[in-house]
Amino acid sequence: MNYSYYEELAKVTNEVTVDDSWTQGRSVFGGMTAALVLTYIETQTGLSDRDLRTINIHFCGPAAEGEACELRYKILSEGKSVVQVEGQLLQNGAVKTQVIACFGRQRLSSVRVTQPPMIFEKTPQEAMKMPFMKGIVPDFVQYLDTRFTSTALPYSGSDKALISGWMRFKDCPAVFSDSAILALIDAWPPAVMPLLKQPAPTSSITWNVEFIQPREALAPSDYLYYHCEVVQADLGYAHTEGKIYHPNGQLLALSRQLVGVYDKV
Repeated sequence: MNYSYYEELAKVTNEVTVDDSWTQGRSVFGGMTAALVLTYIETQTGLSDRDLRTINIHFCGPAAEGEACELRYKILSEGKSVVQVEGQLLQNGAVKTQVIACFGRQRLSSVRVTQPPMIFEKTPQEAMKMPFMKGIVPDFVQYLDTRFTSTALPYSGSDKALISGWMRFKDCPAVFSDSAILALIDAWPPAVMPLLKQPAPTSSITWNVEFIQPREALAPSDYLYYHCEVVQADLGYAHTEGKIYHPNGQLLALSRQLVGVYDKV
């Protein structure tokens, strides 16, 4: 089942079972579990008058494929401008993905700072398309259209801790939602991977995404641009910082992750 199937399912029920085509190692792809919780929160709260500003995600444990996932939410605080909502994905009563999302109503302000548009070195057509190779890349990659613009690939032993490129779903959703953007951001290999000389497990532990508002509308078939670097890495952990761009160069989101690196067990 493609991504849109699960996003639509999370809008109408609090119980979702993800099949094995969305696995990442021994668990369901983390971007999918986070997107399911966000979709459920947005549907249940109906915060149509407020923009998603930030989302903080903790991957508390692996979500097993083929097993029912329960979705929950709770409003933590609600003011005139800002609403903060907690959401969870559970299996067998245990929290697997924990989310706190912050939604804000737009207000008038004299302060306005914008970033200059990104100038892309390569178009999606010029970038290197990532092939799906069963057993070599995670299974969920079969649903994605990702194209590298960075030259240092995972496990290449490079001195460049950078991953960048274009991304979208192969089956484009009818609406390019915040949940879809969230899932795509997490689809890339951690930026620490090019530093490794041979395959080794890595795992996102915590993740923070800040969505920039206002933004230009996205067409369902648009590619987003991803640029992520390692800020610091040592003692089995890496801190990464990413930026996500609209195809017109507008900054869409900021992404930070704590990644566990298990190259020496």
